[in-house]
This record gives sequence, structure tokens and C-alpha cells, in this order.
Amino acid sequence: MKVRCLVVASIVLLALLAIVPGKAVWAYCARVAIPLDSNTNLPGFIFLPQSEFKGRLPAVVIGVGVGGTRIFQYHDHCQCLADRGFVVLLVDPSNYPESMSPGPWTWDRDFGYALGTFNQGYVGAKLALGKEWYLKSFKACVDYLAAWPLVDREKIALSGFSQAANAVLSWACRDPRVKAVVWNYGGWPWIMPYEPFRLPPVEIFHGGQDDVYNVKYAKELALNLKTSMRRFELNIYPEQKHMFNIYYDLHTENRFMKPALLDAFERMVAFLKQTMGVDSRRVGQGEKRAARMR
Repeated sequence: MKVRCLVVASIVLLALLAIVPGKAVWAYCARVAIPLDSNTNLPGFIFLPQSEFKGRLPAVVIGVGVGGTRIFQYHDHCQCLADRGFVVLLVDPSNYPESMSPGPWTWDRDFGYALGTFNQGYVGAKLALGKEWYLKSFKACVDYLAAWPLVDREKIALSGFSQAANAVLSWACRDPRVKAVVWNYGGWPWIMPYEPFRLPPVEIFHGGQDDVYNVKYAKELALNLKTSMRRFELNIYPEQKHMFNIYYDLHTENRFMKPALLDAFERMVAFLKQTMGVDSRRVGQGEKRAARMR
């Protein structure tokens, strides 16, 4: 039944594509429902390149903290990544009710910030009782993407932010379909067991002034990977705080006003393309725009 649901979802979405000989042309962000083992759905958003592409694409699952799918900056990040030639799936693996999360204009201030903090605490308490329910969300996402004819199932990566960062490490140890991991400023109390010697290549990002999760967790992860002789890249930005590679104030800023955000994004794209063997000749419109800006 689950496989049937995945196939039907793939057919419906592919039916929306505009196909020309040998190429697909689409500017796309759509809400999707990902089947879970418990006969419930995990809501998410899927992003495709806004320019033409040919053949199957590598894919990235972006796992964010509670209510993160309502944050516009994550959508911006995902679309920019999709424009570099990836299928991108954005999810909150906690499956916390979106109606109880603050909106895109209020989550980072006043009551919205307080509500978000409460939500994080609630999910944290649930994680203290068990973590398998959380990890199964990543399994469902990888299953979902692997069933897509549009996705190269040999080139799937996981990227976790904050609360979800350590979960992607834990799941990547179990799932050989995961070919790369991007770990963004995770730490206690969201530490989950992982086996460094089983991990694919890992890209680490952390701000030296992070006031949520201490930068020591990034350094500990790098040391574990080094002693296990695993490939990794450690990127610590000394003057940056939590969410530095995502956040800008919607009221006063845009992503191009944040040099650290742009630098981290370019490093992430280069890492993903190199580790997943993406043809460097396949340059999307987003990459051409970035080259013109440098």
C-alpha cells in the first residue's frame, strides 16, 4: 500500500511537468504528503529547478526544527539549491502541527519566538522518551525520493538544521542510499547515537558565537570523523551565531546582504556536487547568476 501511494504521488507530480524532447522545463515548488509507517502523512515541500534540466537529478532532504517549514528563509534556501540542479525536499521530521507554529513574519520575534521555543521544548521532551519515531521521518523521505523517476536514487543526501542535525547523522549510518550529509549547528540535547565509521562524507557548519548550541559539538563531530578516517569538511565561522547560513530579517534584509550565508551556501553546493559525482558541466540558471555576482 505504501509503495502504491509513492508511485501514485510520483505520477501525479510528473504529470504536472512540461516535457520537451529529452528535457523537462519547470519552475516548481509544491506541497506534498509523504506516507509514514503509521498510516499518517508527513507534510513537506518539494522544489525543482526553475530552468530546463535533462535526465535524473540528485536529491537532498532538508530536515528543519519544529515549525521550520513555515519559515520563508528555508524555502529560499531550498529553491536556490534546486536551481543548482537538485530536487529538494523540505520537511519538519517532528511532524508538529503547522497550525500551532508561528508564521514567517513572526517566528523570530516577540510572541512568535516564545511560541517557537515552547514547541521546541515539547518535541524535545518527546525525543527524551524515544527517537525512532523522529528517525522514521527521514526513512520515509528517502523512500519517497527514491521512488521518483525524476530522482537519481544513487545520489541522495541529507541536510539537517539545528534540532534535526544529529538525526541525519544517525539515519545516514543505517541507510546506504544516503551518499552525503550536511550537518548544520546541532548539539545537546539532540545528540543521537551514530557510528562515525559508517557515515558517508559529512559537511559541517557552525557559528563560533552560536548561543543555542556550543561550537564544541561541531569540533567533537570533526574529531570523531577524523579518528574514524571518514571524509569531512569543517566550516566554523568565528563571528556567526545560530542559523547564520539561513537567517536574514525579512523586514530589512535579503540573502545577498549576508556574506557568510552566501559563502556557506557555495561551499555546500560544491561539497554536494563533488561527493555525489554531479557533472560539473550541468550548470543551472542559479549557478550562472552566482558566477555573474562573484
